Amino acid sequence: MWQPTSTPITVSELNEYARKLLAGDPLLRSLEVTGEITGYKHHYATGHRYFSLKDESARVQCVMFRQNAIGLDFQPTDGMRVTVRASASLFVRDGSYQLYVTSMRASGQGDLFARFEKLKQKLMAEGLFDPARKREIPRMPRIVGVATSRTGAAIRDIVQVARRRNPNVGILLAPCAVQGEGAAEEIVHAIQRLNANGESDVILVGRGGGSMEDLWAFNEEIVARAIASSRIPVISCVGHEVDFTISDFVADLRAPTPSAAAELAVPEIAALRQDLDGVLRRLSSALEAGQRVRRLQLEKLTASPALARPSQTMIEPRRLLLEQIKQRLIAAMPVLLQKQRHRLDALSASLRALNPEAVLERGYAIVRQSNGIAARAGDVDASKPIRVCFSDGEVTASVTEINQRNA
Repeated sequence: MWQPTSTPITVSELNEYARKLLAGDPLLRSLEVTGEITGYKHHYATGHRYFSLKDESARVQCVMFRQNAIGLDFQPTDGMRVTVRASASLFVRDGSYQLYVTSMRASGQGDLFARFEKLKQKLMAEGLFDPARKREIPRMPRIVGVATSRTGAAIRDIVQVARRRNPNVGILLAPCAVQGEGAAEEIVHAIQRLNANGESDVILVGRGGGSMEDLWAFNEEIVARAIASSRIPVISCVGHEVDFTISDFVADLRAPTPSAAAELAVPEIAALRQDLDGVLRRLSSALEAGQRVRRLQLEKLTASPALARPSQTMIEPRRLLLEQIKQRLIAAMPVLLQKQRHRLDALSASLRALNPEAVLERGYAIVRQSNGIAARAGDVDASKPIRVCFSDGEVTASVTEINQRNA
């Protein structure tokens, strides 16, 4: 073992010395620790489990290797209170102190999990989760409102998916904090702003994944009630596929991720065209099948021995009527097909009218700053340059003065 001298040592030597000190302590070689799980991750490729244990004032990193995790008889989750048997050591490479867990047993619900279950039961009793009160998500939205962080990965994923599926659908962002103190209030205000604005056809509320603490704003009662009282249908998209929050139960629809929410909210324009083509094909096939059936019926009647004599009084009038029906069907088919084509043209024209580039070609421009759109004078920071986007290019300019009209 390294002995203290006046000669400098390397970081590796320091960490190795600290590791051996911890390893030499009999208490730290085998101890039991009780705490609440947070940040739980199961690496399926290796089978190892990584998480932290916390109490009211501290936390410690933990790792449970695959050979020890095989013996678990329950599924650990964030918010669960457990007791672990472990040894304390130091990971030399990172200099991080952590517990190496050999066994784990559940010892009750954690504080956050208990709060989650209490509020869940309360809102369920009030009927806020009732499927009967959930509204249908519009099939053809013009604008999708989004309540999330301006700088998070969620809004980037939503915009990317929406543009790929249908670039004519607008995205209206109501930026808000999604984590930390005051985040719940900001989420509520974002939902209320989108409702007051009235332009959105559907609202996406959410953020990317994280620990139970990271997602906790979406478990607050005020957020649940803001979603429930929204005039506009709401899709909740909080975290990853395995994450569930109170917002998911209250919303009209739950999406496992922000990207999946964009898939649900924005229809794929190519699929819409295919559906319309399919309707036209089925209509044409139905008309042709009707003609064939009536032709066969006529041939059967004509060949019947029972009608051989009264053919002049029974068959001929009906043959004439059938021929008239046939001609009307033949004449109606092009008209119906033309109506469907006109409808398709009208839909295409509507989609083109919503194209932001068409607005630029009419003489308007878009002002961007720091990779965002400055929709109002108050959004512009005079200390930074702006980019003015025209239909044929961009101009970079400096702001010399901001004159903002009162709202």
